[in-house]
Amino acid sequence: MATGSLAITPVTDTRTRDLFLRVPYVVHGDDPTWVPPLLVMDKDRINPEKGPFFKFGEARLFVATRDGAPVGRVSAQINRHHLERHKDGAGHFGFFDCLDDQEAADALLAAAADWLRAKGMTKMVGPFNFSVNEEIGLQIEGFDTPPAVFMTQARPWTAGLLERAGFAKETDLLAYRVSPDAISPRAKKLTDFAHANPRLTLRSPDMKRKQEELALLVDIFNDSWSENWSFSPLSAHEVEAMLGEFTRFIKGQFCRFVMLDGEPVGVMVFMPNYNEPLLHFGGKLLPFNWAKLVYALITDRFRSGRVIILGIRKSVQGTALSGQMVALLTNEIRLQASGKYDWAEFGWVLEGNKPMVRLCEMCAGQPVKRYRMFGKAI
Repeated sequence: MATGSLAITPVTDTRTRDLFLRVPYVVHGDDPTWVPPLLVMDKDRINPEKGPFFKFGEARLFVATRDGAPVGRVSAQINRHHLERHKDGAGHFGFFDCLDDQEAADALLAAAADWLRAKGMTKMVGPFNFSVNEEIGLQIEGFDTPPAVFMTQARPWTAGLLERAGFAKETDLLAYRVSPDAISPRAKKLTDFAHANPRLTLRSPDMKRKQEELALLVDIFNDSWSENWSFSPLSAHEVEAMLGEFTRFIKGQFCRFVMLDGEPVGVMVFMPNYNEPLLHFGGKLLPFNWAKLVYALITDRFRSGRVIILGIRKSVQGTALSGQMVALLTNEIRLQASGKYDWAEFGWVLEGNKPMVRLCEMCAGQPVKRYRMFGKAI
């Protein structure tokens, strides 16, 4: 049982911000699979003057301490884009890290709920860090390996903290890993069938029209995901914040558009797994880690990667063509990664997206990691 004087403090200054950023190092520090986040990026991300989320949302951060030492943290946020679309009275929580300390977890979550309730919210759902277009979900399975880039990480006890605080499952998100050097007979048959369809072709982005291509990518993504659970469209500010990340990959071999009768109707972006070098950086780029990261990027010395965007326009979803399109896109990634990558991750996949779950299981078997979204009336 945890001892010492417990305090819940909102983040209002540099000292409390630094406590908030230290919490993951306390909670995960003895986990060999933990990938420390880059502190310089997290500082900007939670800064209302710099973080893209704050263009369409507001948030309050809380940190739990015992005798002054950090033991947990949580964010409470209101996503105006979500509320405008879903009108469900749901406020969100995220960045939930806590030692196995139920008293601290209860107090953190109560503080977040009080803030959301005061803002007129009637439900609390998460974790979102900060929006559905960033890292979401609490890991509940697959603790034996490090996560892929932009996927969350938790300790095995964390879900129990939420459940004992009255939170229940909203939905699960699944992550699958496939070896690029292997293809199942069923997947090969579907891919061969798709390649034989003269209406379907693939193309790489045209880097002479980078801005237009990025806008097309976002448009397809927003259209394809618009009916999914808790969807919130990518905003212009989020796109601007992500531009630096996407620029490298939209020009590389790991982005493809799928065309139907010459018109782009689907897209996939595959990102090398940045977490490989970050695993050993301790969250810092100085003094020499920045050079190691640049070297890894220039030489492309990665052994794994993740599909970070995959979308097919609504107009063809649910048709036989949509399965062929996904098969073409995923096979293209497999061919590009073959002989170089040990695995490619498809995640996250909503458990309720049965066609995509079936395709992933056909290609990769059972999920290697599972993430849960929780909710509670407040």
